[in-house]
Amino acid sequence: MTRFVAFRLLGVLPVLIGASIFSFLLAYIAPGDITTVLLGPYASPEERAALRSQLGLDQSLPRQYLTWLGNVLHGDLGTSIQLREPVLSVLGDKFANTLILGLAVFVLALVLGVGGGVLSAIHYGGIADRGIQGAVGVLAYVPVFWLGVLLIYVFSLRLQWLPSGGLGPVGTSPNVGQRIEYLILPTIASVGIPAAIIAKSTRASVYDQLGADFVRTARAKGLAGKAVLWRHVFRVAVPSILHISGLQFAYLLGGSIVFTEVVFNWPGIGLQVYNAVSARDLPVIQGVVLLTALVTVVINLAVDVLHALVDPRLQEPH
Repeated sequence: MTRFVAFRLLGVLPVLIGASIFSFLLAYIAPGDITTVLLGPYASPEERAALRSQLGLDQSLPRQYLTWLGNVLHGDLGTSIQLREPVLSVLGDKFANTLILGLAVFVLALVLGVGGGVLSAIHYGGIADRGIQGAVGVLAYVPVFWLGVLLIYVFSLRLQWLPSGGLGPVGTSPNVGQRIEYLILPTIASVGIPAAIIAKSTRASVYDQLGADFVRTARAKGLAGKAVLWRHVFRVAVPSILHISGLQFAYLLGGSIVFTEVVFNWPGIGLQVYNAVSARDLPVIQGVVLLTALVTVVINLAVDVLHALVDPRLQEPH
């Protein structure tokens, strides 16, 4: 297992280095000049030159990158132009909120996806299977933005059952019950796509195992249908289900709930990067790119390790 983890870590390094280079180059890819953003359009050439020297922008590009990377490795992601606060502090608070929403969506998607996939596989080709596959097809293609607006209109404006957005009542410190109340609509709006993907993968994995020789042998020995399903079929299908579920969690935290956060004014990373793009807050955008890459890599690494634990064959050298 140690060699397996070490091998995976070696594969992670190029991804992180590539993400850091891309994040650094955003300051040069983005249109306009950073000195204009900081000083305004009416600053004199002397003021711009002084600021460029202060920021180290008059040095060679490789030297700028190494200096910037050194600061990042020491936890200094710069200062938000819009908020005038350290980027690490800004993103830390926002990521905690995104993690809350991401976990809520993931847990619901896992329950619906695995449950629906297993039920669909058991009744393959039947009414239940066709119904579940029809629902999966609809969920996979419903735009999150459109669904979010629809949910707000029905449950907030018309029925007034649930709040339309935010993390809690304005000007108060929300308790657990209030947080859950504000979490319901964003979770429902975001759960469709990951639940559909997990359901499809679960259905395929379970159905493939239902026709395997070891299943026929277990049934011939007189084992009940539920025992065969959970003790044999599902255990063999777990690695592939775990893998696709982990990828969906990484996609959620990596940015797929951005539209949800914007629609419901959820104070997470997605809403923060939306505001940062609108304000040309490059340090925050760079920080989000790095954080997203790091979170995605960590989750994928954790999924690979868990996958190898439940399927030791993956630890064997290829």
